[in-house]
Formats: sequence, structure tokens, C-alpha cells
Amino acid sequence: MKKLFWAAGLCLLPWIAVLGTTLPEVVQAQHWRLAWTGFDTAEAAGLLLTAWLLSRGDARTPLVATATATLLLADAWFDVVTAGDDVVFSLLMAGLEVPLVLACLSVAVPRPVPAHV
Repeated sequence: MKKLFWAAGLCLLPWIAVLGTTLPEVVQAQHWRLAWTGFDTAEAAGLLLTAWLLSRGDARTPLVATATATLLLADAWFDVVTAGDDVVFSLLMAGLEVPLVLACLSVAVPRPVPAHV
């Protein structure tokens, strides 16, 4: 499995170069509204599931919180880089999403238990 991940990651590098040199700067997208509402629905589901699992003390909470943080960070990235003329609104949205990313990661990353002296 480790070799698969190495190979896939390395194969993506030249593909990134191809995309960076061949994709158009501006493109009209189909199903734009569906794409964003679907993405935000996944984020809401992740946040709600994280809260529910956290309230139950479920061991799966870090996995869901990490996935949710990833969705939120990707959303913030695409909000900013696709903003066009509405960059202020996009930065405000990213300003809301990034703290949620940090909150999710604070749930996902185990904290060391202090040793009693």
C-alpha cells in the first residue's frame, strides 16, 4: 500500500505541471450551484457528525474531525482563488472557515496527558 501512495503522489507531479501550463485562466462551469451547495452540505454534515461523536466520546471523532477540517480548508482555498471581483467576501468566508479548521484539528490531534509529579 505504501508503494501505491508513493507512486500516485509522484505521478501527480508531472500532471500538475501539465495543468499549470494548459488550463485556461477563466472557464464557465456547469452545475456551479450544485457543486458548491453539495460541498457545503458535506461540511455541515461533517461538523454535525463531529459534534455528535464528540458528545458521545466516540473513538471515531478524530477521523471525522480531520475529514471535516480538510473539507473546510479546501473550501477556504477555492473561495479565495475563485473569488474574481468579490475577493473581500471570499476572504471573510475564509476567515470563518479557517478557525473552524483549527477547532476541528484541536479535536482530532490528541493532547498529551500531563504527568503527575
